[in-house]
Amino acid sequence: MTDDILLLDLGGTNLRVGYGNKDQKSVLKISKQKIHANEELHKIIQEIVEGSNTSEIVMSVAGPKRENKITMTNRNLVLDEIELKKNTKTDNFYLLNDWESIGYCLPLLQDEDFKTVKKGVNNPEKTCLAIGPGTGLGFSVLRYIKGHPVVSATELGNTRLYNDYLFNLFKINKGNDFSVLESFISGKGLEKIYYSKTNQQASSEEIVQSYGNNPHANFILEKFNEALGKILSDLTLTFLAYGGIYLAGSLMRSIIGLNLDDKMNSSYTSHPSNEHKKILENTSINLITKEHTPLYGNLNYSIVRRFHE
Repeated sequence: MTDDILLLDLGGTNLRVGYGNKDQKSVLKISKQKIHANEELHKIIQEIVEGSNTSEIVMSVAGPKRENKITMTNRNLVLDEIELKKNTKTDNFYLLNDWESIGYCLPLLQDEDFKTVKKGVNNPEKTCLAIGPGTGLGFSVLRYIKGHPVVSATELGNTRLYNDYLFNLFKINKGNDFSVLESFISGKGLEKIYYSKTNQQASSEEIVQSYGNNPHANFILEKFNEALGKILSDLTLTFLAYGGIYLAGSLMRSIIGLNLDDKMNSSYTSHPSNEHKKILENTSINLITKEHTPLYGNLNYSIVRRFHE
């Protein structure tokens, strides 16, 4: 048996694989396999396990976790931690929500793994927030209990508190296509808003790329950053995220590249109370540039889970 941990990260299309070394806190032999059908997933995992000679597997999956099961949000598939442990015949099998995993990655980030979007305190040993608009809106909270990290994944993207604010901000009519927060604040949300205003189909990538040359894209992306700043501001004060905020995902990397930071940052720090404004001014916002963050998060979960057992 090897001491390396088999790390798996399942998204809507691909299964990413890596091998984690706890002592060096490194992930090696990272690869990717396309999953064409749900039926082949268990067979592929079994083949990977047989070739790994490992006694521990940590797997992250996109979808909310209830007890030992995750129902995927981008596949018609339910994964059961107990069944996977039994089928793979491993001593230890752990199933994580993908944003739970990204949260566990934060303590492993080095200075070169992120870009500062807004200056402030950056301390991953205090409460931190991880958020990423992608297909949906992922969000998790990293806290410390007795000096050890504990991550809580959330379903922020499916809340409805901001709906009226966002209808007004984007100047769009209320409709069933905009039912929850991620209907607006996500890649799919950008596409829906663009279609609502123009009656034209465009991908989130095309909308971002047309910024500067397309008045509709300009308006939508500027308001998107303004809205995100307000939401992050409220989340910071809700969780007292003195350790900082971390943005993740390819969409945010593209949007930050448009130099719209001022729109988000001014919205973020706007508050009627001077004391609360100081908290916001002292909190950093960072963009994660490190690749394969769920695999590193899975590794860190394996390292710290023993402190909570």
